[in-house]
Parts: sequence; structure tokens; C-alpha cells
Amino acid sequence: MGLKKKSRKKRELPDPHAKGAARCRQALEIVATDNTFNLGFDSAGPLWIGRCLHCNTAMYVRTNGGTDATVEHIVPTSKGGSGTDLMNLALACKECNNEKGVRHDQNYPRDKRACEVIGKLLEKRSERWRKPPPEMVL
Repeated sequence: MGLKKKSRKKRELPDPHAKGAARCRQALEIVATDNTFNLGFDSAGPLWIGRCLHCNTAMYVRTNGGTDATVEHIVPTSKGGSGTDLMNLALACKECNNEKGVRHDQNYPRDKRACEVIGKLLEKRSERWRKPPPEMVL
């Protein structure tokens, strides 16, 4: 008769990358703290118009949080960055966010250039910071 091994359950950690409704809320929280976003309108109704953290391309976020923009974790969560601290989160276009992930995130903090890029993005996020007006607080 063999001994049964006790199965060890992995401790589930919260996912720092929001999905679905949580991602929409997160996008709106970022919009509320980024002074490049202003309320505008198109044929479908009201939306927030702002800029990519990296390249300043125009980005749009619907008032329900729907967007094609990606949530940029400035300091990667895999390297100790927060997935909930709004100073570490920004909205970026897919191309820029993917490029940073491939070129810099995996080399941070041991690579001088990666540290430089992430430092500049943190500085830019700080410059774009605004305290959200009461009507934007979720």
C-alpha cells in the first residue's frame, strides 16, 4: 500500500491585472487622476479624451470605462510594482505598452536603460497627476 501525498494548495494571490468590469473601473480611476484626459463627445455620446503615457497619441475612454487603451504598470508587477497604486498605473496605447514590456520590463532593475525609461515614465505620470474632482471619484 502506497502513501498518499498531501496535495499542497498554492496560495492564490490577487491578480494585479484587472479584467472585465474591474478593468473598466481601473481605467476610469486612471482617467480621474490623469490631467491629459478631458470630457468630450462623439456620435456615440460622452467619452474621455486623453494621451498615451509614452507617445502622446490620442486615446479614448468611454464613460463606462470601455477602451482600447491598455493599463500600463510603470514598474512591472513582476518586479515589485503595484497593480493598484494609481501612481504606478497609466493608460497607454497597445503598441507602446507591448514595446516597453518586451524591451524594458524584463530587464528592470538590472539594466541601466530600463531603469532610465521607467524613471522617466514615473516622472511623467507624476507631472500628469491630478486629484480627481468629486464627480469623478468612483
